[in-house]
This record gives sequence, structure tokens and C-alpha cells, in this order.
Amino acid sequence: MEKTEVQIQIQTQIQRWLSRKTTTGSVRQVTGLPIALASDVGLVRSENQDRLVLLRAQVTNEKSFLVGVLCDGMGGMTNGKECAELAISFFISSCIVHRQMGLKDRLLNAVNSANDAIYEKYHGDGGTTLSAFILDSDKQIEVVNVGDSRIYLKTDIGFEQITTDDTVAGQLKNNFHTPEVSGLLQYIGIGPSLEPHFIELPHVDKISKLLMTSDGSHYIVQETLRRIMMPKLPASELAERLISVAKWCGGHDNASALLLTDLPSLFLKTENVYKGTIDIWDSFGEMQLFGIETASSKKTQIISDVSVDPKADINASVVSNTSARSKDEETSKNSESLDNKTKARKMRQKKEPEQPNLRIDFE
Repeated sequence: MEKTEVQIQIQTQIQRWLSRKTTTGSVRQVTGLPIALASDVGLVRSENQDRLVLLRAQVTNEKSFLVGVLCDGMGGMTNGKECAELAISFFISSCIVHRQMGLKDRLLNAVNSANDAIYEKYHGDGGTTLSAFILDSDKQIEVVNVGDSRIYLKTDIGFEQITTDDTVAGQLKNNFHTPEVSGLLQYIGIGPSLEPHFIELPHVDKISKLLMTSDGSHYIVQETLRRIMMPKLPASELAERLISVAKWCGGHDNASALLLTDLPSLFLKTENVYKGTIDIWDSFGEMQLFGIETASSKKTQIISDVSVDPKADINASVVSNTSARSKDEETSKNSESLDNKTKARKMRQKKEPEQPNLRIDFE
């Protein structure tokens, strides 16, 4: 499906946010949700090429959906970190723009969007794994996997890996991970031959935990991982334990995890969540995209410095973070003087403007 101007605007903002400078590791509990995101560079690698994101979109006052995606950039190829950022930003922006699609079609379109974007830029010489889920307020869920990142479920019958690695070892159920059998058979960025894997899941009410991991966590043997995930603890504590054990096992690679616990409770009524609000988290922070209600069929309550196609199903605009500063500046004009510290701060703001907010109009 062709990428719209709106999707490109959203994608650009998300990619810029993902590429910001961060610490070597972090564990984050998502406020108000039983979800945690964790990522750590490990003890051997000099760069963390994992990226993971959780999206929550409030489409109407009653309807909402969650998307979680984890990408592990391929270090042996070109620009693994950038490939992971590119894949996630196109994946998430596609899920937002094409929210009217069914869940499985939405995931497939998002995977293809990410694959096409990387292939167009690197022509098969750059790539990333991708594991993702989408879950909506009607308790429908779909998952997709490409590469050797993994998805696990904990249900009444136990804790199990539900994905199969796209490696020779994975396909043969071989536990000996030599270079000859550990190379990826397919990845995001491979091009037209991509065949993503969709896995049929039990009903949400039967799933108590969903875990996605990158291969830095796979040095932990399955039984140990199961024991880590069994206790009824906050998601952040479980994720922190997983990362700590991965480092104790040698920290040979970047280790990341996105963990959901208590899935049936995810869409219970939450205060202060409004139509059109989109929240995006990674393990280091969060960003928001704000939906602006339309004043009429022809007008929107938004002033934009970017022209937007009025026929688009979503009107997205990049608006500089100047509104708060302009109020300060107006106040300062009426003031007789400003102290030197305030003047210096304002000079820095002029030289280094804040990154723009992205505002989306949900009709």
C-alpha cells in the first residue's frame, strides 16, 4: 500500500524520537498499564541496536488499541540501529494511519511498510528482526514475527515460546547455535520475498502474560526464563530480572523485553484518556501525539505550518512547540526587565528550537 504524506509525517517524528541519545540501559513501567519495556546494551556490544515501542491509540471514547513492536537491528549488515528505528517508525505510523483495517490486515500492511522502507534504502544490505502484537478493546489479538526475536505466552497450561526462529537452527529445532545455523533466513528489509509469520492465539482472557524478547535474552535457558516469568509481580520487576539474568549469562548481545501482564485488565476504563490521544513509550521515555477534534466537516481546530491533504483519512500536522514560549515572550514584553538567566535561556531556545509536536485529527 502506498505511503501517504500523513504517514511520512508521523513516521519522521517517531524515527527522530527513537534516534535520540539514551543511556546504556533502562526498564520502564508504563503508567496505568501492566506493561513494562526494558533494554540494555549488554557487556560486550558498544552500541544498542535494539528498539522497542508500545503504542496506545484512543480512536473513540470507547474504542482503543495497543501495538507493541520489538526490532533487533542486524549488526553484521549496514546500519543495524537505523534499520530498527526505520522499521518501527514505519510500522507504528502504518498502524495509526490504517486503523480502520482489521487487526491481521493492519499488521501485515505495517510489516510490508517497514520491509519496503528498509529495502528501498539499503537494497537488502540492511535489516532487522520484528516481533509485534496488536490488541484492541474488543479483546481481539494478533501477533506477527520475522527473524529470531521471540514471542512467549503464559496461559493456564504453562509458559511457552509461540514463535519459531527464522534460522536453520530454529527450523530444525536445533539448540546448537553455531554461525552456520544461526544466520537469518529472512528479515525486515529482505525485499519482496518476505513471508511474515502469523500465529493463532487463544482468547485474551486465557493469556496471563505476553513477552517479546531480542536474542540477547536468549542465552537464558527456557526453564530459567519460565521461572523468571512465573511470579505475580509488577511487569517492571519481572523485566528487570530478565535483563539482569541475561547480563549474568555473559551479556553477549543487546537484550530487550516487552512484557504484558494481566491482559484482561488492559482496557478497563482509564481516567483522563481522550479520543484521538496517542501515547508512545520505549524503555527510556514517552511521546504523545494529540488528536484535535474537528470544528466542522471543513474546518479543524488546528493551526499548522505544514499543508495537509484535507482528503486524508487522518489530518496530521507538525506544529512547533512555540505556543508556550510565545506566551512567555508576550509576558516578558510587558515586564520591565528579565534576569540574565531567563535571557540566556531564551537565547538558547532560539538557537536550538524544541522538536515539533505531531498533532493528528481523528475524524
